Amino acid sequence: MKTIPGQSSVSEIQGLYGPLQILEGKVQQIWALQQIQRGAWQTRSGARLKVCHPGKWNHGAGPDFLEAVIELDGERRVGDVEFHLYREDWWRHGHHLDPAYDTVVLHAVLFAGGLDRDIRTSSGKLLEEWVMGPWLREDLESVAGGEPGLYGELAPELREWIESETPQQIRNRLGIGADRRWQDKESMARCLIREHGWTKGLHLMTLFYLGYPFNRRAFYAMGEALPPECWREPGLTEVLQREWETEVRWNVGRPANRALGRLEAYMALNQSVPDWFNRLSRLPLEFQPGSEFQPEAAVADWPTGWIRKHWKLREYGAWLRDGVFGGLFSQSLVDRLLVDVCLPMQVANGHISSAAGGGFWFHARPGMFPDSYRSLLKLAGIQLSSGYPLCNGWLQGLVWADDQLRLERIRSSIGETVPAKRCLTS
Repeated sequence: MKTIPGQSSVSEIQGLYGPLQILEGKVQQIWALQQIQRGAWQTRSGARLKVCHPGKWNHGAGPDFLEAVIELDGERRVGDVEFHLYREDWWRHGHHLDPAYDTVVLHAVLFAGGLDRDIRTSSGKLLEEWVMGPWLREDLESVAGGEPGLYGELAPELREWIESETPQQIRNRLGIGADRRWQDKESMARCLIREHGWTKGLHLMTLFYLGYPFNRRAFYAMGEALPPECWREPGLTEVLQREWETEVRWNVGRPANRALGRLEAYMALNQSVPDWFNRLSRLPLEFQPGSEFQPEAAVADWPTGWIRKHWKLREYGAWLRDGVFGGLFSQSLVDRLLVDVCLPMQVANGHISSAAGGGFWFHARPGMFPDSYRSLLKLAGIQLSSGYPLCNGWLQGLVWADDQLRLERIRSSIGETVPAKRCLTS
């Protein structure tokens, strides 16, 4: 099974909330990172299976994973692993006739069932087959949404770039990318406050990010058309659905992230906590770093655990959740608003210095990101530990790098050629 750069091989199945598209690349990623429940794994023939090493992820021709190490009934075997969504894909893709697949020692599939016949290589070797589906840590809705996630499927060039650079080079570039994304958010907050003042600026920025990538433009336009006091009126969601029927993508994303739910949550906030705009502007002194906050090292090199503890980022998040948002939002949504809205707006309003705000923003808990972004950091060699837990900045740096490579793809499509490495080093 291969994922061709620029294309996405998918399978559509019926899920709990409608049709789901399963990306082959997601299935491969789960195996590469062994994001699978441990248990008494058995192959289709009943042999006990143990994975000692998943193998090297092959992005070229041939089996998906090379030189894997497995045990079948305690017997150690070294060879390749090929993944498919369905067992029929082995014959559909012609692997039973291709000598390149004679080195396969395990055929793994996501779904059980299919043709009741042996899986054999071109040399006639009988292969063991294992069904991964029952051992997934996520439901199918999560698997289907995990790869494209909130930001769309990762650019294939991003993995190629990571595999061609050293860990230190990757850290440096992701740190620069994160800083640029922070500057963009801070600049947006300053522009909104300058043009509209604190209350309306915060209103617009909050709606913009509640819209997620699918509906940001439409949500922002709603904010321009309807000032904050309008969002306290009962029945507003029915009006929005009727008047913005064609502008909003109402059914995109998982149920919890869909447009109507986000709009209802924002209405509930304005109805229950109408002064939340003023609450956010009154940042408690305990969360305002003093003049001694003069970072000497690059933001990415600060110890995340120390920053979070010393500058009370957990307490700051709790203040936002309960003191500003009235306990109406989930912690994951609060984390997202903290990095996308609250910190940039408070820096733009002069409550926190730009340097301190950028540092807090980098080391804050990440909002909702696809698992593929988190996993790619591990593959990139960015070591995470208790002192350096996963933080917002590294993930934001990946978003920046992904954006740069997508821009390069667009440039190439119109005949403007810039090497992929150059677009990440300029």
